[in-house]
Amino acid sequence: MKNKIFIRVLAIVALVAFLGVSVFAAISGNAASVDQAKRQQQEALEKKKQAEKSQEEQIARREELDVQIMGVQEEIDKYQKEIDNKVVAIDATQKKIDELTVELQEQNASYAARAEALIKKGGVTYTEILLKSKSIDDMVTRMSIIKHIVRYDSQKLDEIEKSMVEVDELKNELVDQKAEVVELKEEQDAKKAELDTLRAESQQIIDDLQADIEAFEREYELAKQAEANAKAHAEQLRQQYDSSSSGVTLPSNYTAGQFVWPSDTTRLVTSPYGYRIHPVMGTSRFHAGIDIGAAYGTNILASDAGVVLVSGYNSGGYGNYVVINHGGGYTTLYAHCSSLLVSSGQAVARGQVIAKCGSTGMSTGPHIHYEVQYNGKTTNPMQYFN
Repeated sequence: MKNKIFIRVLAIVALVAFLGVSVFAAISGNAASVDQAKRQQQEALEKKKQAEKSQEEQIARREELDVQIMGVQEEIDKYQKEIDNKVVAIDATQKKIDELTVELQEQNASYAARAEALIKKGGVTYTEILLKSKSIDDMVTRMSIIKHIVRYDSQKLDEIEKSMVEVDELKNELVDQKAEVVELKEEQDAKKAELDTLRAESQQIIDDLQADIEAFEREYELAKQAEANAKAHAEQLRQQYDSSSSGVTLPSNYTAGQFVWPSDTTRLVTSPYGYRIHPVMGTSRFHAGIDIGAAYGTNILASDAGVVLVSGYNSGGYGNYVVINHGGGYTTLYAHCSSLLVSSGQAVARGQVIAKCGSTGMSTGPHIHYEVQYNGKTTNPMQYFN
């Protein structure tokens, strides 16, 4: 009996010990799981912070690229202007060479005709002419005539020689001018290659952001806020400008809201005014203007005469942009430019080239973002064209 009791007590003790060890193991295991979960959460948070920092760095880098692209485009335009001037100079030089060549041919023909006439007359010498004089007065007259003839022949020969030298000099100048054009074009091509590299890097950043829709949406919202700030600033400038004595002076036959199309190369509208399904986010978004599909570097035209309110860079969606005050409460806005050709306060004419098409700012490809505002409110640009 005592043995049975002892065995029961021993079994109970063993059971309690086993349960104690199991509970301890369970508590220890649960604590380890909690610690591991916390570590995973912290790692995920760190990764998120790193991703956001990387995206911020990408966005900042893209803004830097926009500035670089604008600078390189300006250099390319400068080279093109020099090339155009050289081509005009080459044409002028070639024209002068052609004119001198014709003149030289006429001089040679005239002199050859005179020489031929002398030969046909039998090659009478100046001495013979003098000996045939009938009197002293006749001799003096003949000597005067001979001097004029000799002077004329010498002058003609000098003119021919001078023309030949001038033609040779112009031909050498033409060779130098053509060599300069070749050199300028090589430098321009190098800049174009640099521009292509910058554009490719800029586009890659946009592609990377688009791959993460949340990141792209955050950037989109920041861009829209920056655009709204830019519009508010432009409207403030318009009101100040119109209220001052230097406001836009409208011609007597001015018809408000009759604008010319802002591109001289395309009529393609790739995105209309109003609400649209955003191509990346897939949600309905308001588009305050129209997008005109145009090739990189093509002209952007002022829709009407006016004064430039803004010509600069918007760190949000617009990138390089121009705002023109046309008077009567009307302003037009041109965004994503690769380069700007006007400055704030400058008067511009209807149809004047004010910028070049590009893809700066919140843009996934070269196009002209065009807006028309009336008293600070966006309106559908399509209603202002004939």
